[in-house]
Amino acid sequence: MKQTGLCIVTLLGGALMGAAIAMLVTPKTGRQMRDHIRDFIGDELDKIRCKCGEECNHTEVTEPVK
Repeated sequence: MKQTGLCIVTLLGGALMGAAIAMLVTPKTGRQMRDHIRDFIGDELDKIRCKCGEECNHTEVTEPVK
């Protein structure tokens, strides 16, 4: 059981490090990156709220009716 916990912690730590490195090397300005992160987190929180049965602000992108 200890090995499983260690494996999960290591995986999450590696994912966080990878995300941090990716943010540092992207060709966006700080303002653009902050806006992108804020929008991404807001969208993900809306998805979680929808799954938890709370009010949904998340709108799916659909193709226009022809």
